[in-house]
Amino acid sequence: MKPWSRRQPRRKSTPTLSEALARYLVEVSSTKKGHTSEVSIARIWRATRLAIRPVDRIRSSDLMELRDEWLKDKAPATVVRRMAFLSHVYTVIRKDWGFDQLANPVQLVRRPAVDDARDRRLFDRITLRGVSDDQCPRKELDWIIRSTQSIELPTILTVAKETGMRRSEVVGILRENLDMMHGVVHLPHTKNGRARDVPLTPRARETLRRWLTGKPMRGRIFSMQPGSVTRAFIRARRRARQQYEGMCRQLGRRPNTAYFRDLRFHDLRHEGTSELATVFEMHELAKVNGNVDTRMLLRYYHPHGRELAQKLARSALGKRQLEEMRRERQADFDALPLAA
Repeated sequence: MKPWSRRQPRRKSTPTLSEALARYLVEVSSTKKGHTSEVSIARIWRATRLAIRPVDRIRSSDLMELRDEWLKDKAPATVVRRMAFLSHVYTVIRKDWGFDQLANPVQLVRRPAVDDARDRRLFDRITLRGVSDDQCPRKELDWIIRSTQSIELPTILTVAKETGMRRSEVVGILRENLDMMHGVVHLPHTKNGRARDVPLTPRARETLRRWLTGKPMRGRIFSMQPGSVTRAFIRARRRARQQYEGMCRQLGRRPNTAYFRDLRFHDLRHEGTSELATVFEMHELAKVNGNVDTRMLLRYYHPHGRELAQKLARSALGKRQLEEMRRERQADFDALPLAA
């Protein structure tokens, strides 16, 4: 008689990293706003030596080696994004795909410190003595706009700088969400998930009015994608620098090394928000800018000491104290004995 034995349940085969990434992109990433970015990051992971290894055979030491290798020529923020993406993939595998015993090796990897705070402002006093404004624009952004070969980029750059909107928010503007009569653009989908209304400056309003002439009344007003905007901006910035240096060589001048250096598209958001900070109070600026944490807005306020002193003197407190001092001086004057 055959001895009785309990039949063991069949174990799931552990997917390789490449297989897990392919499934993640289809089932999870395809429903997210950042799908395009995650596809790019997944492509990088699938090109590593870990792609053919089962996910339960990947160790934290393997990821540390990759981290150190990437940090040789990549920014810390780039490495952190790649690690955060893989960590979320492991979370999905463990929670949603039934591999509840799977450990997440990313949690044991120390991530590099990231300093994303930037205070790069646009130069607006580019001058070459004896050269007209038509030949040598005073503003850094005008040089870049003049140097681009893209039809849409000049309008995108102007709107981004005037409103402080993010790159994806500008290129995703829908005509039906644009109120040209009142000068407001409605953003139903933003980075933090909260809809907001952004007021348009007169320059942004006029730029959009010209761009929308003859365009459809519904749908996106720009056809460029966020990635293509960045690439076009980099090319235009490089051409602007080359043209500036060529003009300096012709005139025998030494070019300013700061112009066009380390300028990113996102710096237009900092420039625009810094200008709006001179108009709106902080709680109003938070609604316009879209920052949830108002402490982040402190980097956009750049008041001079004399401006704060003038504002204090014009305030109710300043006026009241000036009036009290005037009365005190008048009382002291009245108390003086009259001359014989």
